[in-house]
Amino acid sequence: MEQVKFTRKELYDLVWAEPLSRLAKKYKISDNGLRKICKRMNIPIPPMGHWQKIQYGKRVIVTKLPTIYDGKDEITLDEKKPGDIDVDSPIAIQRRLIQTLESTKDLQLKVPDRMSSRPDKLISSTLNYYDAVRRYYKSHHGTHPDRINVLNIQVQEESRPRAFRLFGTIIKVLRSRKHDIIADHFTTYAKIGDEQVKFRLREKQRVSDIKTSYGSRQYESTGEFVFVIDIGSYTRKEVKDGHEPIEAKISTIIAMIELEGERMMIERIESEIRRKKWEEQQRIEQELRERQDKEAKAFKKLFLKAIRLHQANILRHYIKTVETNAAKKGKMTKDLKKWLTWADKKVLWYDPLVNADDPLLNDEHKTHLFKDFLKEWQ
Repeated sequence: MEQVKFTRKELYDLVWAEPLSRLAKKYKISDNGLRKICKRMNIPIPPMGHWQKIQYGKRVIVTKLPTIYDGKDEITLDEKKPGDIDVDSPIAIQRRLIQTLESTKDLQLKVPDRMSSRPDKLISSTLNYYDAVRRYYKSHHGTHPDRINVLNIQVQEESRPRAFRLFGTIIKVLRSRKHDIIADHFTTYAKIGDEQVKFRLREKQRVSDIKTSYGSRQYESTGEFVFVIDIGSYTRKEVKDGHEPIEAKISTIIAMIELEGERMMIERIESEIRRKKWEEQQRIEQELRERQDKEAKAFKKLFLKAIRLHQANILRHYIKTVETNAAKKGKMTKDLKKWLTWADKKVLWYDPLVNADDPLLNDEHKTHLFKDFLKEWQ
């Protein structure tokens, strides 16, 4: 293992020369670990989107190294060699958890040669179910037993004793790790915190040369077990019999179940964060739309009042012109004076700054008159 020393200035130059994710592949440290070191040494790191801007030839701003710092001025990093595994890779994390499980005192990872005289309640209920099914098919009477609290074990009858010992050990270890196990009809899962990790045990089968009475091929036991963790509809993780029997891989099975529960929890939290962000964005957009609508309505109201005021002033000008012309020509009749008084009152009623009352007309008439004016102008 070769160690490389960097001064604070050299580390600053390094993190501004390459992305942290790429540096993490060169040294035995995660990008998050590098980020923490930079924070501790008051070294600024490129903001989000920095490297994308460089990729597309856009201008970037490089933050200068702060001169105010009185801590350690040197850091040592271990260079990676070919074949080294990232410290934060799924394989490395799983290996560390397996080591922790195998070094934990009083954790019974060994599968017994015989069934316990006091098996777990789920083992007992599954045994009772298979006994009830056997009696049902033998007698051909009554109703088929209900599948309640029955573990998802898909093996041939002759392989069941081994399957029960294996499943019993897994359940015992999970319970000792403070995880509950639920068997619900055809689904078995471990509760890792608030997450439900589905798992099952199946046996590889091969087609027998012996045919049934109906002429179809029978399946026979191979004795090869596969422990399956169902992640999704088409995704699963498996632990199989191989160079070592599956009984020697209990710590691996437990680690995979617990890490799957942790992955599900992180995924659920991230999904919840995304959902809340989406809802907040929707709320902001809806609030903006409502403000825009309110603003548009207010402006429309302002605009209409301005037009009404303009129209009222046009009417005043017209009335004044009629009055002036009549006075010049000496034609100021009684009927004209009456009309001028009436016209002045109507203008005061229509003027948005006065809004005088009218004995016959109301605000709806103003709206209709305004629309009529717009039609005439068009």
